[in-house]
Amino acid sequence: MAYGAQKIQIKFNSNRLTHFGGIYLFHLFVKQIGWRKFISLNVRHEQRNNQYTISEHIFSLLYPIILGLSRIAISKRLGRNGVFKRMIGLSRFPDPTTLRRFLVRSSDALLPQLIRLHDRSRKYFIDRIVPNKKLLVDMDSTVCTVYGHQEGAMKGYNPRARGRRSYHPIFCFESMSGTSLLGTLRHGNAYTSAGAKEYLEQFFAQFTETEYTVRFRGDSGFYDKEIIALLSRKKADFVIVADMTGPLKNLVTGLQYASASGTDHRYNFAETTYQPMKWDRPYRYCIIRKKLEAEEADQATLFTIDAYSYSAIVTTMTMTPANVWKFYSGRVQCERDIRSLKEDYSLGNVPTQTFSANALYLEILLWAYDLVKWFQRLCLPECDHRKTLATLRQELLLMPGSFATHGSHQILRFPKNAPQQKTFWYAKENIAQLKDLNDVL
Repeated sequence: MAYGAQKIQIKFNSNRLTHFGGIYLFHLFVKQIGWRKFISLNVRHEQRNNQYTISEHIFSLLYPIILGLSRIAISKRLGRNGVFKRMIGLSRFPDPTTLRRFLVRSSDALLPQLIRLHDRSRKYFIDRIVPNKKLLVDMDSTVCTVYGHQEGAMKGYNPRARGRRSYHPIFCFESMSGTSLLGTLRHGNAYTSAGAKEYLEQFFAQFTETEYTVRFRGDSGFYDKEIIALLSRKKADFVIVADMTGPLKNLVTGLQYASASGTDHRYNFAETTYQPMKWDRPYRYCIIRKKLEAEEADQATLFTIDAYSYSAIVTTMTMTPANVWKFYSGRVQCERDIRSLKEDYSLGNVPTQTFSANALYLEILLWAYDLVKWFQRLCLPECDHRKTLATLRQELLLMPGSFATHGSHQILRFPKNAPQQKTFWYAKENIAQLKDLNDVL
């Protein structure tokens, strides 16, 4: 019988090891694009305690998010990792109390500045990633249940924890590049589309209709005459799920439906023109009728009649109703992106009791999200472009390493025959070709 190694001595005396060796590749990307300098040169804020710079504070919040240290209190682990601090250029690491004070004291001054810089960066990277400036914009909201007495957390629509206080942030993504376009923290009782029209006006001021082709997808929460009128004026194609009002219900049941090749036999499609009351003009509506099974007929939440469910999509696109429905179904990627923010970036972990501080933390979290997306799209092989952050951590960022110094050379060693070798060299070559943000923005 094999007994394995015998008489093993255990010592905790090595100071040249790190669990986060793979993060160095991501740090090379951040360093190459000059992101830390970009923040330092463009953010103006006088701090009461200047032991740490603004960029050091933001770095100390950014990296724990990316590495999966889901709460600020846990981030102190990185402060004990001398190799990690040396790799990313931090001589010291703020403790959790310092980071929370930074969020609370700096939120009012920093948040608008970081959002402006973020928008400039988004446009630059989207132009690099999206071909022919054809943007696909998805918008949605989500519920973040909170536990405690956080400012702005209120009772609102919360299907999973009824009656619990929550925040109700709204998000917008450019689907082709995976880039976030908007992330705004809102009170828990905010309506789904609150702030959407104001953001879209800002969006079209940056991505003008003369330069970009825009397609927009939204659920029934964004079925609003002002939003639709704005999209129409800006010549953006859109598909938005319509509310089944009484007049629309009466209209859809009298239409002639036909099946479409390549679709489930239970679905039939029709189209009509309809102008809701007080809207400026009529629009095209694509109607989807689904034959319900016996158990579905009892549980359906859509408008149903004669064992059919009906849903309607208002659109300016010229494709067939079946293709409009298929195109709208691609909006599931937006829901996946929001789920990734919740699960991989710990969106639901609220760091302070102050609403403005939590809004600043959300903006830093979105910076982490976008930097990882740009790193994936511009540096990693194509097979890694759609991987979640959880997978990226497991395969790359959390690869253990050891740090050594030989003369004037610093060496970061990884396990022999590690499967990530090709990815490292491929990414390193691509990173070297990127431009500094301070030279192009």
